Amino acid sequence: MKKIWWVIGIIVVVAVGGFVAYRVLAARQASAASAVSLQTTTVERGSIPATISTAGTVRSGQSAVINWATSGKVGNVNVKLGDQINADQVLAALDPNSLAPSMINARQTLIDAKKKQDDLLNSKLQQAQALQAVQNAQTALDDLKQTSGTNSAQAQQAVATAQTALKNAQTKRTAMNYAHSSDPLVVENALTNYMLAKQQYKDALKEFDKYAHLKLTDPKRANALRNLLAAEQKMRTAFATYNWYLLPPTPDEIAQADADLAVAQATLVQAQANWDNLKKGSNSAATTLAEATLADAQRAWERVKDGPNPDDIAGAQAAVDAAQVTLSQVQLTAPFAGKISDVNLLPGDLVSSGTKAFQIDNLTDLFVDLPIAEIDISSLQVGQKASLAFDAIPNKTYDGIVTEVGMVGASTQGVVNYPVTVQITDPDASVRPGMTAAVSVVIAQHDNVLMVPNQAIQVTGNRRQVVVLFEGQQIPVPVTVGLSNETMSEVTGNQLKEGDTILVNPPAVTTNAGARGGGIIGGFGGPGGFGR
Repeated sequence: MKKIWWVIGIIVVVAVGGFVAYRVLAARQASAASAVSLQTTTVERGSIPATISTAGTVRSGQSAVINWATSGKVGNVNVKLGDQINADQVLAALDPNSLAPSMINARQTLIDAKKKQDDLLNSKLQQAQALQAVQNAQTALDDLKQTSGTNSAQAQQAVATAQTALKNAQTKRTAMNYAHSSDPLVVENALTNYMLAKQQYKDALKEFDKYAHLKLTDPKRANALRNLLAAEQKMRTAFATYNWYLLPPTPDEIAQADADLAVAQATLVQAQANWDNLKKGSNSAATTLAEATLADAQRAWERVKDGPNPDDIAGAQAAVDAAQVTLSQVQLTAPFAGKISDVNLLPGDLVSSGTKAFQIDNLTDLFVDLPIAEIDISSLQVGQKASLAFDAIPNKTYDGIVTEVGMVGASTQGVVNYPVTVQITDPDASVRPGMTAAVSVVIAQHDNVLMVPNQAIQVTGNRRQVVVLFEGQQIPVPVTVGLSNETMSEVTGNQLKEGDTILVNPPAVTTNAGARGGGIIGGFGGPGGFGR
């Protein structure tokens, strides 16, 4: 019987061991199968540029539309589409035999000018206006002399006010040579507030650790996390206040104080100059101007008191001469050197004033005008590099550089965009005005940094993490994201290292005590820094 029981015991042990081995093997196979279905990548170092991308239309650096200024029939057309032309080159001319209507207009202009001349010879209006101007100028000069005493008192007060303002500005600028506060009690009070806030943060962190393992939706965990975040914000504020008292004024504060001092000095100089002028009495600037105005009015009266001004009559004659000059301008010339980009006429065409004849473009310099959203405009600066691609020019990109950044935005349907201009630095004959260009402007670049694909980063609230594959296990690791572009992101800190294997398509975020369940990881640096 003992042997039988021994045999039975051995059989049971073997059966249990086999079952356990089967379960372990099955679990490993399931884990391996799951890992195979997941996509992975390796954390690498490299350069990551941040860009702003948008589309715009190519235009030439200089463009002009040449229109006819008179009517007639086209005689000679001296250029054709695509010709390179020089400045002042004759492009086309009208048939001289077609200018009769223009001459009729010129004759009408002559008739009108003669009528104006006749009106001047027989009208008393100009004399009355000149005499009134003399009377007005004399009254203004008399009023100015009567009020000089009042103006002098006001000028003296302005000098005193400017002196006080200058003294205050000088005092404020002197204070910029010291820290924001030299009172030990103020600094000590700020330090005390910071230390208390720091202790409250540590207490809140300990309290959160009690519930960090719970589900994200658990009320206790959520309340502890809310208290932790509030304590962290209070600590940040207290720390910033403490540092502010210790540090000297910022360059912007000093610059503002310098500017206020300069304005106060300029105001005093102006006030003193005004007072000095008023002390001179009749020789002041205002009095001199009034006297000059009166003298001009008197000279104008002298010219017309005996009849109309001969210069006005000569002006009427000049109008006739101008009409005749217009008739002689029967040809179109190029305002600058460029290429003929559009031709809208043939010999024999009938044209009128405003009819388009040619368009000239200087294709040496090509530009793309871009609409940039207001949230991105502060990132753009003149001199930044850009790349350009065209649907019409496949498999080729061009280089560019930002040459203008608009100062005033325009709102369209509630969206504010600012104009930005990019010059194409390596254009060729394939690029033409009017083409649509896809433009990417490089606004920043970090070199030799750790990079991961954007799709590998999981975001939960303010927390970001990646999933690292280590010995068959999926380990959530919190990360801090730096510079990003459309595909890759920089990760900073010491959570990851080059060569780590991470999941590109990680599963949904789950509670993981090892990852602190989405809690606050790491600390803060800087002067008087704090942390866990």
